[in-house]
Amino acid sequence: MNWRWLGGWLGLLCGLPLAAVAAGTRVPLTIVAMDQASPPYVIGEGDSFAPQPGLAVELAQRAAKACGVELQLLRQPGLRMLQSLKSGSANAALLLSYNEERAQFAVYPLRDGQPDGRQRMSTLRYVLFVRNDSLLAWDGERLTPSQAVVGSNIGWSVIKDLERLQIKVETALNVGSNFNKLQAGRIDAYAIQDLLAAGYLATHPKLAVRALPQPLVSKDYFMPFSRQFAARQPQLVQCMWQQVARQRDALLQRRMAIYLNH
Repeated sequence: MNWRWLGGWLGLLCGLPLAAVAAGTRVPLTIVAMDQASPPYVIGEGDSFAPQPGLAVELAQRAAKACGVELQLLRQPGLRMLQSLKSGSANAALLLSYNEERAQFAVYPLRDGQPDGRQRMSTLRYVLFVRNDSLLAWDGERLTPSQAVVGSNIGWSVIKDLERLQIKVETALNVGSNFNKLQAGRIDAYAIQDLLAAGYLATHPKLAVRALPQPLVSKDYFMPFSRQFAARQPQLVQCMWQQVARQRDALLQRRMAIYLNH
């Protein structure tokens, strides 16, 4: 063996930056987000992100960097996003709340068998929007009149909450369709996350709608992983959740005002 050659090769390798050596061994991680804007957490519409992509995207990027993975971020319509997670074509998803149906194909951070809010990406509130002249009332438990029809987006978890309250639900594809239906009187209210609604209404000031004061429901939102990826990379999954928990509050405090004033 040519020991001089081997020694020179090892010396060159040891002289490389650690990141350059590690880069060849980084695990690829594909995370999918909805193709609709959800300010301040996901910014931009369609299949691309805005230059400032949103707090949830930034949090995923920081967690991925800390865990040493090669991150790819994609955007898809809500139903396709869930299907991608179910099939394993996406490794994880941004900002999904927990329900039993999703838990059949997605792995969430759990504690004593329940979703672990300590490892959430954020907590979001759903509220009911009505027309400015509406007499509809929500007291936190009952909707009056009880026969009112509430709109929601296809695939949103709040639909299960509305159905559990025996509230009639009518779905549409996106935020714009539901607000247009509300304005036209085709639905009586629209159940939507408050920050998402605020972002949409800021660019549609002619809509004569208002939020009812009592929240509909408050939910923790997570980064769930596909069962296939979690089985292959359990330590990486734990690392991502731990980094989300570790970095979340500081990131939100530092960056929230930038997005809300954007």
